[in-house]
Amino acid sequence: MKGVAVVDAGRLSLGLVWDGESVAATEIRSTRPLAAQVLKGRTPSEVVQIVPLLFSVCGRAQGAAASAALLAAMREQSPAIATMEHAIVCEALQEHLWRVMLDWPDLLGIPQQDQYFAGWYALLRQIGAGEAGMADFLQGFERDGLGMSAAEWRGLDSYAAVQAWWRKSAGALARPLAKLDEMQQSRNGRNEPRLLPAWSAAEAQQACAVKWDTNFSAYPHWLGAAAETGAWSYHPEHPLLRDVWQQSGSQALTRVLARIVDAVEMASGAAAPRLDMASPAADEGVAAVRTARGLLLHHVRLDGDTVADYQIVAPTEWNFHPAGAFAQGICGLQEHDGGLLEYRAQIEALSLDPCVAYEVEIKSEDGRL
Repeated sequence: MKGVAVVDAGRLSLGLVWDGESVAATEIRSTRPLAAQVLKGRTPSEVVQIVPLLFSVCGRAQGAAASAALLAAMREQSPAIATMEHAIVCEALQEHLWRVMLDWPDLLGIPQQDQYFAGWYALLRQIGAGEAGMADFLQGFERDGLGMSAAEWRGLDSYAAVQAWWRKSAGALARPLAKLDEMQQSRNGRNEPRLLPAWSAAEAQQACAVKWDTNFSAYPHWLGAAAETGAWSYHPEHPLLRDVWQQSGSQALTRVLARIVDAVEMASGAAAPRLDMASPAADEGVAAVRTARGLLLHHVRLDGDTVADYQIVAPTEWNFHPAGAFAQGICGLQEHDGGLLEYRAQIEALSLDPCVAYEVEIKSEDGRL
């Protein structure tokens, strides 16, 4: 195999143009490279080795997407798909727990739940490797994470009901939600979110067929506009999420709660499949993966035994599109305190969970403040 240069993951610059009273505009710049370009000219076997090395975040999902897209292009079936599905579920659970138990407490100034997290993270690694079963995780997750059975938690169907849970529960997942709910800084209910459908691979192909190119990978759009992807978009009609959003006006709170909804569904074995593939034409394959951050799409076109074209559309490019969910959530936001504005932007950014490092810059119209 030819050598593979290390690809810099890049970063996001989230610029807020602020006049001292409200955010007039955003300037979102990304230095994320189009890593898929290094796959052109490679063989399928090389691609499945390279892709997990290119992505330090959601590596299992990226590797599974590459394998599935190539299998679809070659019109082949593999029993490994079930193993990949299992690994994706475990990785998504790890990512959800990382955000809710470590990152959100850190941002909100409350204690991290690092002991529970470390044990569950390691157990999920074992489950993904086939060395333990999901029932082993679910038992502790219910007792120490939810403070009730998953069935009981799934019965919560209103803002009032879930507020009662996080106010009274000693579970490790409740406190970040309670703290976020208390904070006026998390409330930004001006714009109704435009949630990306949780497409199957065939649906993704139908929606994106004429757009599989580098421009679409960098600035994806659906029906001519940006859209939001993530756990909320996987459960758009969930009664609890609908009521929390309508009653609280906090997109951040709803997004974090959606992560727990998604985690409970996966741990209970009730979630929809996370991996799907389709072959729209000979030598062409599409894979769709429901990662913790949102829908991941891979598209490959083969020419004989090598890759003629490869495109990856990642969740970060949807959510941090220049006219996407972050920009829509921040533009027009009224805030007179620059420090609080930066904090509110950090809340918005973390709720959308970019897969690279990011920084918030507050600027006047003629330069940085």
